[in-house]
Amino acid sequence: METITNIISHSLNIQNYFGINKVGFIDIETTGLNRNSNMIYLIGVLFFDSNAGTWTLNQYFANSIDEEQTLLEEFINNICDFDRIITFNGESFDLPFIECRLKKYGIDYIFDKTKSFDLYQIVKKNKYYLNLPNLKLKTIELSLGFNREDKYSGYDCIGFYYNYIKSKNISLKENILKHNYDDLAHMLDIIKILDILEDKKSFYINLHNKSIKFTIENMGIKGDMLNISGFLNHPLIKNIKHYNEIYNVSTKNLNEFDIYIEVKRGYITKEEQCIYIDTSEFDKLNNLNDTLDCKLPSNIFILIIEKKYCINNIKNLLIEIFKDIFK
Repeated sequence: METITNIISHSLNIQNYFGINKVGFIDIETTGLNRNSNMIYLIGVLFFDSNAGTWTLNQYFANSIDEEQTLLEEFINNICDFDRIITFNGESFDLPFIECRLKKYGIDYIFDKTKSFDLYQIVKKNKYYLNLPNLKLKTIELSLGFNREDKYSGYDCIGFYYNYIKSKNISLKENILKHNYDDLAHMLDIIKILDILEDKKSFYINLHNKSIKFTIENMGIKGDMLNISGFLNHPLIKNIKHYNEIYNVSTKNLNEFDIYIEVKRGYITKEEQCIYIDTSEFDKLNNLNDTLDCKLPSNIFILIIEKKYCINNIKNLLIEIFKDIFK
C-alpha cells in the first residue's frame, strides 16, 4: 500500500461553511459497484492542514489486490479526528462501501452519520431552486463556471487498475490518481453551490426597523395550493395567523413560517405547462415585480414552468405578502 501526498493551493475558507477546520473530503475508487464482491483500491482524503495553512490530499493506493485491508486501516487513521466528512453521493455509495469492506476485515469502525455532509443530497433536495438539467458532478461544475475535461471515467480506471497490477505500467497508475485528484480538488470549488442556494432561497424584509432574513426551506404543490415553508433569522414579537380566500400564512416558534397560496394551471406555450396566480384576484399586491419576459397579460404572474420554479417571482410574491401582513 502506498500513500501519495499532494499539496493543493486553494483559497476556500472551510470555516465559513461549517465553523470548523477539521473537515475532510473523501472519494473512493473501486473495482465495481458491488461492495460485497468488489474491492476499494484507492481512497482520496482532502483536508485543510491548519498548521501549514494549505490543503493536503492523501491518496491511499493498493499496489496489489491484497492490500485493501492496509489501505482501509491507513484511511481510518487519517479521518478519525474529523468533525465533518464531505462527499458527493457518499451516503449512498462511498460510505456504505467502505463500511462493508471494513466489516470484511473485522475493522471496528462505523461512520458517525451526524458528521456526514453529502453535497449530492443537498443539491438533490434543492434541485428546483437550481433548475439544472441533471445532478451530475460535471453539470454542477459547469453551472459554477468550471469546465473540466474528464479524460477518463471511474469505469475506465477499473480497467487501468487491473492492467496496472499485471504490468506495473506507471502511466496507468498516474491516470487513476489524476482522476481521483481532480474529483476531490474540484470539490473545493463546487461547495460554492451552497452560497448559490443560500442566495436563491433567501429574501429580506424590513420589519420593526430591522432587516429580517427569510429563508425558504421547502416548496411543493398540494392540489391547487403552492405550499412554502421556511424560517426567519430573527424571532417575531408574536406568532401570526392570516387567512383570506387566496392565501393563508401562519408562523410558529416565532421564527418558522408556512404559506399556502391558491394557484392556477395553464400553458405558457403550446407545449409548456405552467402554474401561476391571477394578480387581479389579489388585493393589495399591486407592486409585484415580474422577473420573466413572457409577453403575457399583466395580471398573469408565473410561478412554475413545467417543473422549474421561477424562484425570483416566488420570492417577490412572498415579499409582497409579508409586507401586507406586517404593515
